[in-house]
Amino acid sequence: MFNFNVFLSALGISFSQIVGIGPQNAYVLRQGIGRSHVLPIIAICIAADILLIASGVLGMGKVVAGIPGFLSVVTWGGAAFILWLGFKSFRAAYQAGGMSLAGSVERDRKRAIRTILVVTLLNPYVWLDTVVLIGGVSTVYGEEANLSFLLGSLCASVLWFSIIGLFAGKLAPLFEKPVSWRVLDGVIGLVMLFTASMLIYNYGLSAPLPL
Repeated sequence: MFNFNVFLSALGISFSQIVGIGPQNAYVLRQGIGRSHVLPIIAICIAADILLIASGVLGMGKVVAGIPGFLSVVTWGGAAFILWLGFKSFRAAYQAGGMSLAGSVERDRKRAIRTILVVTLLNPYVWLDTVVLIGGVSTVYGEEANLSFLLGSLCASVLWFSIIGLFAGKLAPLFEKPVSWRVLDGVIGLVMLFTASMLIYNYGLSAPLPL
């Protein structure tokens, strides 16, 4: 039976985890500003959330979290990946070439799809937030509320990615100036450094590197 209160709770919880400029959201925002392959990118993000959140709510979160060394590998490998993305952002902000609406956005469809798959599936926060955290929180409401919780979580994903993907294009006039891309890439680089450090602080210190 559908439980509207659980639906609203899941909507709020999931929004709190999804919202924020991480590797995935940064790429969606960038492509949205450039109005380049926005719909397939949004569709991939939503499809990934459907798969991962459903897995977590239906019990996969406990199974995955219980795999020996899983948290350690995801944490340290993910932190290294995010730091690499931060380095790329700082490099893009420093370099003068390609700092324009045409040069800073991925125009090749296959490359754009490949990139969003990488920043989604190799981003540890996507796995930790959707499968482990959201899946774990859903157990509080009991199995009978799984459907309501799942629908609320998925609605949050659909709304968020639609907003940043489709409405980011309104910022395009602002990003006709190279300095705007410098600022955006610099901010994204700082966010990546902060994200990696918080990932290590919150999870890595309790999950040492596997020998």
